[in-house]
Amino acid sequence: MNNPEEYNLLYNRNICGNSTISSKARIYPKYTLLDSQVGDFTYIAQNATIRLTSIGKFCSIGANFVCGWGIHPTNGISTSPMFYSTQKQNGTTLSNTDKIKETLPIHIGNDVFIGMNVTVLDGVTIGDGAVIGAGSVVSKDIPPYAVAVGSPIRIIKYRFEEDVIHKLLNIAWWNWNEDRLDIIEKSFFDVDNFVQKYIKDIEDRNE
Repeated sequence: MNNPEEYNLLYNRNICGNSTISSKARIYPKYTLLDSQVGDFTYIAQNATIRLTSIGKFCSIGANFVCGWGIHPTNGISTSPMFYSTQKQNGTTLSNTDKIKETLPIHIGNDVFIGMNVTVLDGVTIGDGAVIGAGSVVSKDIPPYAVAVGSPIRIIKYRFEEDVIHKLLNIAWWNWNEDRLDIIEKSFFDVDNFVQKYIKDIEDRNE
């Protein structure tokens, strides 16, 4: 099958707009990706619907992920877009202008773990290393290395102490060349020694 459109249709892959998927990432069909980017070594399980979203490297995202599908104002007479949008979502509109900004970009950092059945609302940033529990609705920014759950979303803890988080963010191992990634595997549970060694390398280079 030489036609990419036929291939995507057959395998329920809908890639639209200015979207890019790293050749080292994997998204399991079916999925829809609109004006979004997916980084190296990230995987996204089945049935994802993603719009206007940048997703970093080494992310793990569960099934039924919904991300960035518009804003409905609740402070007007109606919530129907036919009164505030020119996009004709329901087939018609009475509005000559777009009264609100209907979509906002979403940013998901590196090494983020998102459970299944998670919805991320427009305009949200999820920091590097964060964990989002299954079934959550992410309605606000989540800091790096926070563990957040629920609807409304709430932070229940952080993966590491503040100084370790600071060092991990400075080390930014997700930007290393591939030939160094075996260090992560070998040091996997030895977090303290890992951060001490590689933050020192950074400090030595900056002297």
